[in-house]
Amino acid sequence: MKRYILTVAALTFSLAMVAPLTSAQTPSTQPATAQDPAAEEAAAYKAFYDAYTAKDLAKEFELGKAFVEKFPASKNADYVKKEIIRVRSLLLQQAIAAKNIPEVVRLGKDALAADPNNLDYAIYLTIQLRTLDTNLQNAADIAEFANTAVRLIESGKTPTPPTGPNPAPFDKNKTLAYFHSTLGAIDERNKTMDKAIEHLHQATMLDPMNAAYFFNCGRLHQDRYVAAAQKYQALPQEDRTAAEPKPEVKTALDEVNKEADAVINCWARFVALKSDYSEDTRKKVQAALTDLYKYRHNDSVEGLQKLIDDNKNSPTPVSMTPPPVAPAAPPPDQKASVQDAMSAKPGTTPAKPAPAKPNGKKPR
Repeated sequence: MKRYILTVAALTFSLAMVAPLTSAQTPSTQPATAQDPAAEEAAAYKAFYDAYTAKDLAKEFELGKAFVEKFPASKNADYVKKEIIRVRSLLLQQAIAAKNIPEVVRLGKDALAADPNNLDYAIYLTIQLRTLDTNLQNAADIAEFANTAVRLIESGKTPTPPTGPNPAPFDKNKTLAYFHSTLGAIDERNKTMDKAIEHLHQATMLDPMNAAYFFNCGRLHQDRYVAAAQKYQALPQEDRTAAEPKPEVKTALDEVNKEADAVINCWARFVALKSDYSEDTRKKVQAALTDLYKYRHNDSVEGLQKLIDDNKNSPTPVSMTPPPVAPAAPPPDQKASVQDAMSAKPGTTPAKPAPAKPNGKKPR
């Protein structure tokens, strides 16, 4: 991340070396009048230039935008547009350093309004906001930037290559996986669980070596498993143990088994992959995984280690073949395991992609 921030700083500094008055004579100091458009334009440009020389970035930014909006045909308009981009980038860096999330959002929206297809900004803003806003208080804004990034990447756009020694190449799949994980976290916060799980599944397929995605995939499915198991256990015992179960009983049990299998598949892959999760977390996941596997295989763990080993040796997820016979035992209560898993934190967050940062150049 640091090398891209240095890239921004270098580019914005180089642009600052070009004086705004290189394309115009020093503007007149005579007051503008409503009958003298040239004088009004000159006065507006002088106000912008005075803010520039005073290094008042916020004022220069607003005056520059006002100048371009009012005098788009001015011979100075092109330079002012470039200055707006340079100053916006500096202001954005300042807002990020100050952890001023509302200002980051405001400047980000301004940047994408000026250039809706600027992938550099869409990626940069999503990463920075997710880092700063750990509680997703600005979830709607983060989702807007993330969805923009996904749309642009899927359309074939790539970010500006980073500069510096040994720059990390753009990895389309890992970058998309990060954004789907971000959108999944937002959907989970908004209690739209179907969408959250769908985003997590997409992340696991795009970046199948990232243990964090499989941890969260299993956690969300386990939460659903618990709800399904409780619903099934609430049915009358005589209905659950009948030789010919009623349709509603069979439907409820099918839901339990479907979610149990999803947890097994996600967490078998998680256990198989190397990660920075604590040993305590891994043990809790392994225990919950074992309980569910035994439930689905009539109290047998035969085949579980092979499933884990197959995932260790495969670059893509290996799923369990569902048992042909329904389990004889009742679904295990994993409520405590869910709470443990949800409170567990990885040693590191999901790896962030390595995109170029906003470069201070004229929008493409």
